[in-house]
Amino acid sequence: MDKRKMLPKRARMDSMRGPINNGPLQSRPLVALLDGRDCTVEMPILKDVATVAFCDAQSTSEIHEKVLNEAVGALMWHTIILTKEDLEKFKALRIIVRIGSGVDNIDVKAAGELGETRHYT
Repeated sequence: MDKRKMLPKRARMDSMRGPINNGPLQSRPLVALLDGRDCTVEMPILKDVATVAFCDAQSTSEIHEKVLNEAVGALMWHTIILTKEDLEKFKALRIIVRIGSGVDNIDVKAAGELGETRHYT
């Protein structure tokens, strides 16, 4: 008997965001460190699997359009604030990682409505 026929199908995880598109080759996802430049813990993990953009921004108006259009992940410290309007600027964002404690600088409700997952380190 074929083992594949015995396994249950996984549920589709469709969200409001479309498929992860990251340029013409779609080889490495774009992950943005939104504020700050210290990524010493994360870089050894990310360097082989993602392209990391260091934004060092105080607001989303300072973030390059390529990052807003293509970043699937965002790492953030505490300097930048992400409101619903800010989150809507990110076209491909799937995950927000808050480096530190607290989420008072993220509109958590809006992030959930947009299909973004939040993680805290």
